[in-house]
Amino acid sequence: MSIETERSLATIGPNGASTRQQCGAMDHPFAEHVTRESEVARQRWDGCTFVAALEAAVLALGEHAASLDALNVFPVADRDTGTNLFLTAQAALRAARAASDTSLTVVTHAAAHAALRAAHGNSGVILSQFFRAWAEIAAQREYLDAAAMAAGFARADTLARQALLQPVEGTMITVLRAAAAAAQEAEAAGLPLAEILARVRDAALNAVARTPELLPILRQQGVVDAGAQGLAVLLDAWAAAARGERPTLAPLRTTPPPTHSGAGDPVGYCFNALLRVPSDRRDELLQTLAPYGESIEIVGDDALLRVHLHTQQPDLVIACLRAYGRLDSLAVEPLSADGQETILTEARGSALLVLSPAPTIRAWARRSGALALAPSPTLTEPERLAARLATLPVDRLLVLPARQEDAALVREAARQLKQPTLVVLPAHSLAAQLTALLVYEPGQGDRTEEKLVDLLTRLRTVEIDQDGTSATPRWIARSGTWHAMHATPEEALRAGLAHLHAQEAELCTLVIGEAIGEVAGLHRAIRAHWPHLQIDFFWGHQPAPALSIALE
Repeated sequence: MSIETERSLATIGPNGASTRQQCGAMDHPFAEHVTRESEVARQRWDGCTFVAALEAAVLALGEHAASLDALNVFPVADRDTGTNLFLTAQAALRAARAASDTSLTVVTHAAAHAALRAAHGNSGVILSQFFRAWAEIAAQREYLDAAAMAAGFARADTLARQALLQPVEGTMITVLRAAAAAAQEAEAAGLPLAEILARVRDAALNAVARTPELLPILRQQGVVDAGAQGLAVLLDAWAAAARGERPTLAPLRTTPPPTHSGAGDPVGYCFNALLRVPSDRRDELLQTLAPYGESIEIVGDDALLRVHLHTQQPDLVIACLRAYGRLDSLAVEPLSADGQETILTEARGSALLVLSPAPTIRAWARRSGALALAPSPTLTEPERLAARLATLPVDRLLVLPARQEDAALVREAARQLKQPTLVVLPAHSLAAQLTALLVYEPGQGDRTEEKLVDLLTRLRTVEIDQDGTSATPRWIARSGTWHAMHATPEEALRAGLAHLHAQEAELCTLVIGEAIGEVAGLHRAIRAHWPHLQIDFFWGHQPAPALSIALE
């Protein structure tokens, strides 16, 4: 099963509208809802306010993801902490938007379950427990008030520490403990909810600043902990949005610390799995896995456990897990900063291969059970690509390209291959790749191809990039043979959406590249002309194009 098996508008509430539609479209994802509900929303959060808070968090984590990846040195310098946090929060938001109604209980439960399914790496697992805490506190509640907010942070602190076999200070758990203490102190003083969040944010930032004192590797590299900083980014977004303001934290401009070399290179694999097994066997499983690796985390609900560890023996870990229950998903990736593809641990009848220049799309593909490759000089010739694909233990390979030239390359490689059989899907943009991944479910055979082809043929896409030949930056929007040049990305976006008849669409998905800074201007440009559109931002961090857009 994929991380996200439903599109954001797929689940309809009792009045015929999705959670997003029932809550209303918000120009600034949180602040306008607060304004609309006046001072009441500042004192308590309902389901719509919680969804808006998730939107604020995802926007902030998306803008900070690359800088958080660059900070990442602990427990290994695999440069994925920001990506893991963003993708986990993004999954939570999508599920909350697609919830069956807007009640706080339903929305927080949907977010927590999706975060559990999407969580990868230490940081993703801890963040999934943060969302689980709010689901537990919100059960049978109509609102989160000051007391519930303090209780939620306390529960998040407890769950995060319980998830770890060996908790290490100077990380996300240190920030959560400081946040919980600040929330309890502020609530005891009778402060309003918005002020509680401000105190929590300040405590989190102070805790982040102390992380080098607690972890020698951080002090040696001259950085703070990436996961701790990422959690502070989320809490800053919540605190600022609760006051109707913009977040105060800007992405850290830092040179990635040097990775280890030679004998110090990280060895082994990052192992992530979903296991169907009663949760009362969690502690037993923790002890069973202890000899096989480090950074072991096991979290879950009544019948589904998320398992994460760093191991040099993935085959033994798989056998161990299968002795306990059924594997729902499995991703085994090289434990290094440049690990770019999932390792196939067993033969498959069919698989999906995503050929994408966007590192976050490749990461999402791996978490969805697909394979992912980055275009590179070694794969630009059909012979080399065919040789690479021939090593995969797969009979039939569905290929999701990002460009027309990549599709042509794959078709030429297919002529030189006996196995696997290659099927090129009709995707020619990053936004199309992402949209396809959101409905992809491994193991569905021919149904997968039919579903993806049907979706992709209905999409309308446009891509926007900078004109590198002009002294004054210009922005070009392209869709098929149509193109238009404008002075700003916002103008190019409006022209592209008008060309695609955005008034006839429901959902606008944007994949953000390295050339785009803040997305607030893009959000306002869409909302001013097409207020009915649901807008999904996804930070692909690709060098080009600057923007890739799909309408459904």
